[in-house]
Amino acid sequence: MDQAFRIADLEVNRAESGDRIVGVFRYDSEGKGRRGPTLLMLADIDSSLYAYEQMLDVLNRAAEEARASLAKETGDQMARFEKLVQKLNDALAEFAKTESALNWSRVNIFLLEMADGQVCLTGTGRLFNVFLQKQSDATWRGFDLFGSLEQPPEPDPAKPFSSFLCGDMKPGDLLFAGTQNFEPLRGALRLTETLKSLPPVAAALEIRQELERHAAPDDYAGFVVWLAPLTKEEQAQAEAEGRSTRSVEKLREHEAQVAGVLSPAIKPPKTAKTLVGLFADMKSRMKPRPRTGPDPVAVAGMRGMAAGHGTLLSAQRKRLLIAGTVVAVLLVIGGVWFQQSQKAKAEQALWNAVYDQAESKKTDAESAEVYDEDRARAALNEARNLAAGLDEKTQERKDAKAKLMSDINAVATKLKHLVNVDAPTELASASLGAADNALTAVAFYKGKVYAADTSAAQLVEVDAATKETKRYQLPSTGGQVVSAWPGQSALYLLTTDHKLFSFDPTAGSMTAVTWSTSKATSTAAFAVYGKRFYVLDTVENMVWRYAPVSGGIGQETAYLKQNTASLTNAVGIAVDQNVYLAFSDGTVKRYLSGAEDSWKLGLVDPAPTSFSAIWTSDTSNRIVLADPAGKRVLVLSKDGKLVAQIVSPAFKGPNSVHADPASGKLYIADGNKLYQVDLP
Repeated sequence: MDQAFRIADLEVNRAESGDRIVGVFRYDSEGKGRRGPTLLMLADIDSSLYAYEQMLDVLNRAAEEARASLAKETGDQMARFEKLVQKLNDALAEFAKTESALNWSRVNIFLLEMADGQVCLTGTGRLFNVFLQKQSDATWRGFDLFGSLEQPPEPDPAKPFSSFLCGDMKPGDLLFAGTQNFEPLRGALRLTETLKSLPPVAAALEIRQELERHAAPDDYAGFVVWLAPLTKEEQAQAEAEGRSTRSVEKLREHEAQVAGVLSPAIKPPKTAKTLVGLFADMKSRMKPRPRTGPDPVAVAGMRGMAAGHGTLLSAQRKRLLIAGTVVAVLLVIGGVWFQQSQKAKAEQALWNAVYDQAESKKTDAESAEVYDEDRARAALNEARNLAAGLDEKTQERKDAKAKLMSDINAVATKLKHLVNVDAPTELASASLGAADNALTAVAFYKGKVYAADTSAAQLVEVDAATKETKRYQLPSTGGQVVSAWPGQSALYLLTTDHKLFSFDPTAGSMTAVTWSTSKATSTAAFAVYGKRFYVLDTVENMVWRYAPVSGGIGQETAYLKQNTASLTNAVGIAVDQNVYLAFSDGTVKRYLSGAEDSWKLGLVDPAPTSFSAIWTSDTSNRIVLADPAGKRVLVLSKDGKLVAQIVSPAFKGPNSVHADPASGKLYIADGNKLYQVDLP
């Protein structure tokens, strides 16, 4: 082991009221000539009642006892940590039976166990944390590690730690965890910048000093964990401990060897029943024994023979010939059997080795799932290829292979992030006799969901709370509504013939908006960001930007400054600080200040081949894409990572999407139906 976890903790106590319990608890262990796992507990309890202090005492004792009882286990760290979590849950559940004053919604406790480059995590509640992964190009990727832990909506007193996760840390990775009150000071303390620019110990000291300089009247607790190489002194100590352990093992081997030499003299072993021994025993049994007197039958036989002449095949020789033949046949059979046995053993050993390797790759994929999905998928592909090469000559092999493939498929399903909605909530449908995909241009504005019914030339309005539906006639312009987007004071609708309308839900009125489109040739889609309008023009290969002026919208300006990609098959646009364009071939591009940047869509299985609409906003960390060919809706985080694939038996091909981040709802136009589902 040439690496070890380093920990720098910090505590600042400036609270005047003392109405919280905060602290960092550390448990170190030594064992078997090497440093054992280290357990860290970070607590932030929004109460100072004595019952919560007792609960921490119970948790502390349970942790010490569990670590002592599990100290001799050297197998899988994940399995060992699962047992530790179970013991902690049992102790807290027993304590909760006698203590009724506990309110688990006030409790925020997380535990981390670190050993051999692996970190296991469990907890309840919410605490501030920043997990920074060092990339190969010297950049950093940040994650909310604690937020990756699945927790029930309400804590269960019988099982406070409801789940756990384990994964690898690489040299250079950093984890900062602290009490909840670090969150509002994140920017003022420059936490992320400090962790990236200073060595971990210096970073922890700098954060502590910054807290003291701010003189905030509160208590703070936290720690920094990183994986670092062992020092020369630690490596020398580990090697010495290894030699010490090896000397004891050699002594035991020598004792076993001496015992093996002396034991035959004390108690002679029984003769092994080998094939050669059996032949010798059979020959001995067939050998004629001396007689004490003449055999009458033998004497009578000799009298009939010519005096002085014998036969070549005497009875004794016949017996020897038969015995030799039997021995030869048995030797041949034994040789063939031995050869086949050795071959079968070698084949089974190879099969077992490939199986173990495939299972190991599957385990690697499970461990890397939370931290590095690309690595997890690569490991899973290796596991699948190895498992596919295993034969099924015996029922035992067939069953083992089937179970392994089932486990691999289960991990693959998790990596796909499938969210199956059996029966999405239906809000509205197109008019009777409408053609397919008559509903489009979905938008959410001030508690109402809107969609354009192109078949009836109507705007459909659905109250998201009551599901009450109203319909408004669209203006007759000769064009169809292609896109709708909420603005600051109205809902805006854009048509294929360059007409822009604002809809006032209170008055139920539609008003034409005056705007100048002297440069724009086509209006494939548009989006509103702040007070500005962004229009996608696929003919001119441009995104036009418009600013409001008195009585309407001013002259367009070209937003794109550097664009080498063709926008011919662009189908949707969404804007936060960036501009996102979705294409009908299943690709997405992002532009910043008019230039395409290096952002890319993360890995999706199966890969998308079509998009029809895109949504995002500056108040949400989600990007939503309608994939009609895949009959699904993709939900991404802003870094391009897949969050969910929403699928449903009701979907025929989603064509338009819009979300309400405040209520956590997603609205989908599919075929002639308008659906509502939860936004992951």
